[in-house]
Amino acid sequence: MNSYLSLLFSFFLFAITIRNIWPQKMGLKGFAALYALMSFAALPIPLLTYKLYGLFGVLLAVCLYGLAAYQDTRPKNICMGLFGCVLAVILDNVFVGVRHLLPFMDSLEENFYGDFCIAALQMILYYAMTLLCGRAIRWGLLSRRGILQIQQVWYLIDAALLLFVIVFFFHTEVGAEVPLFADRMYYHVMLFAGYFMVAVFLSLAMFGAYREKMRTETRQRAFADLQDYTHNLETMYDGLRSFKHDYINILTSLSGYIENGDMEKLKDFFEEKILPTQKMITQGDYKLNQLGNIAVLEIKSLLSAKMIYAHEMGINVTIDIPDQIPCFSMDTVDLARLLGIFLDNAVEAAMETKRPEVGLNMIQNPDTVAIIIRNSMEEGDLALQKLKQQGFTTKEGHTGIGLANAQKIIRSYDNILWETTKKDGCFTQYLEIERKEV
Repeated sequence: MNSYLSLLFSFFLFAITIRNIWPQKMGLKGFAALYALMSFAALPIPLLTYKLYGLFGVLLAVCLYGLAAYQDTRPKNICMGLFGCVLAVILDNVFVGVRHLLPFMDSLEENFYGDFCIAALQMILYYAMTLLCGRAIRWGLLSRRGILQIQQVWYLIDAALLLFVIVFFFHTEVGAEVPLFADRMYYHVMLFAGYFMVAVFLSLAMFGAYREKMRTETRQRAFADLQDYTHNLETMYDGLRSFKHDYINILTSLSGYIENGDMEKLKDFFEEKILPTQKMITQGDYKLNQLGNIAVLEIKSLLSAKMIYAHEMGINVTIDIPDQIPCFSMDTVDLARLLGIFLDNAVEAAMETKRPEVGLNMIQNPDTVAIIIRNSMEEGDLALQKLKQQGFTTKEGHTGIGLANAQKIIRSYDNILWETTKKDGCFTQYLEIERKEV
């Protein structure tokens, strides 16, 4: 096959590899644009110099295409395109080695039809192998969470990968031309030492970016929790003002009965209006006193605000914390988010029932802390396995991300057991936190 036709065919295989490894689905127009860009960028170099430095033109074409197409994922485009270049070079070397090992290949290449069959077979194998490799690489890089969620990290990966590919190509084309063995070794050592230093620097920069992102997220979560706590305090203050207003009205009514000397009506008013209020206040204070067994102030404040709100909404609140809870073996912010999600859902579900009830139990075991949140619920077909799915909700106008977020938090710990059950109109969230030595 003519050398330049072979070069165009090689670029075609490169384009197939990059298409199969691309982050998004690449259509026929996108594939044609990539192939044309690679051909225009890479062909002039070997045509002018008669040396196969066209790989550098391929790199330029891939980077330009990655920057122009799908602009929302530019760093991922460049990264996957560079992976495609490396994979294409590796597969090309594998096929060349296989062709040299098979003796009948030389006879097939002597005629046009044999050469065409070899090229067709190579293209089919390229497509199948790059399709499988592309799926594996996309699963390994694009479906992961953590540090790869940071946009800047992808740019650092692109820089390191681009440097590696340039060093690899440059070493392949130029390294063999260094005449003396000692000079060649010195050339190799200096080249890869420089790459190693740059790779270490980029790795440290990636780690620093990830750590800063984690700090920022922690501060944001703490600020959000502080806002929730402030809102709950404002709600409690409004309730206190309302109670003050009602208390003044009660005293005014009492003074009216006393001034008129109507002791019989005063007695009836006291038994019908005052005594029920006294029982409700006393009962509420006793329930909140149970929260005093929690030593973690942030969790105690959150539970207090949530339970007071539920009590004010007319829900029968039950709190049972018989033992001291000195600590929880998980991040306080994460636990506060979990309990906030569970209690908000419990209050909303209970308010839809005729006899709304919400219960909170905490049990200190020798090696674990069990947290049980129960609420009354309407009978009906509720698939528990769907509750934790992103976007699923039983409440109109809600996004359905609460329990999905709770599941993400719990998955980041290996010492937490979470069970969800429903039985006889009662919905229960069971959370067991195993003690871990710090």
